[in-house]
Amino acid sequence: MRALPLVGVVVVAGALGLVVSLVQRPMPAPFAPVSVTPEPLPTPPVSPTPVPHGPVSAFGFSVADDRASHRVVLFGGVDSYDDTWLWDGSRWSHAVPSISPPGRFHAAAAYDPSTELVMLFGGREESGALLNDTWAWNGTGWRELDSGRHGPSAIEGALMAWDEAARSLVLVTPGTTGTGGETWTWNGSTWLRRTGGDLPTTPIAGEMAFDPVSRALLFVSPLTPPSGVGISAWRWDGSSWHRWPAVPPIATTGLTLDPSSGRLLLCAEPTNAGPARLWSWSGAVWTPVPHSELSVELDTEVSDADHGQLLMFGFVAPSTQLGPQPVHVWGWNGRAWRQLDS
Repeated sequence: MRALPLVGVVVVAGALGLVVSLVQRPMPAPFAPVSVTPEPLPTPPVSPTPVPHGPVSAFGFSVADDRASHRVVLFGGVDSYDDTWLWDGSRWSHAVPSISPPGRFHAAAAYDPSTELVMLFGGREESGALLNDTWAWNGTGWRELDSGRHGPSAIEGALMAWDEAARSLVLVTPGTTGTGGETWTWNGSTWLRRTGGDLPTTPIAGEMAFDPVSRALLFVSPLTPPSGVGISAWRWDGSSWHRWPAVPPIATTGLTLDPSSGRLLLCAEPTNAGPARLWSWSGAVWTPVPHSELSVELDTEVSDADHGQLLMFGFVAPSTQLGPQPVHVWGWNGRAWRQLDS
């Protein structure tokens, strides 16, 4: 009977040993989930936005022939408000001056041979604000000449041209009352209002250029005062405007000197009856120019004295504010049109 307690001790001791061995045995590492990194989906390559080879605009850009630098200057326009582009006769280059006029459209521009500067006045900002400041381009950069404090009212749609007879730069602005236009001349630092130089019609949608035959500025308006219906022409004698009896047969999208003929050429607006065509001014009558039809979206006409041709800036397709188009260049050599930018 004494052996039974011994067996019990052995059993208890064995159980304790099992417990101790279990306690001292290292615990197995917890289950670690396998992290699977998904294969990245292939990303299509993103092409950079192409740099345009020329201006892209909707409308309202300003153009002038810079005879001093032998370039045509194009500034602003809807969707290219503060861009400056230079045309050298065969290609565009994008100028990036350190100082530039505030972006705008429908500004007046012309070359001043007395100072060898391209002048820019007024227009409308992208925000809608009207401007009356004056800037000058010297071939490499812009400089503000007049903030507009004492000059014409802030306005868009003004016209500017060099009066060779009076050797002065003439600016015609829409009247503040909406009844006609005001005439201003540049004295080198500011604009001076010409008393008695008001026009009974507005310059908006009109054209103005110096006529070498009659030796006077010629202004053509799509409106005939006082009815406002029809087309009228006016001649500037250096102090006042005089109604000209010979008027173009159709409204114009451009009026400038043709270097090849030495005559003013008017580009008539296209109609349902046919495309735009040129009309030549003899100093007394307007005559159609043969083979001068141009089936494009016209915008601005300018004389290129360096290459002896008339230039037309416009679009191949209709251009709108929501759909700007590249600005293309056509040249008239006296016999035919040719697109100059390929």
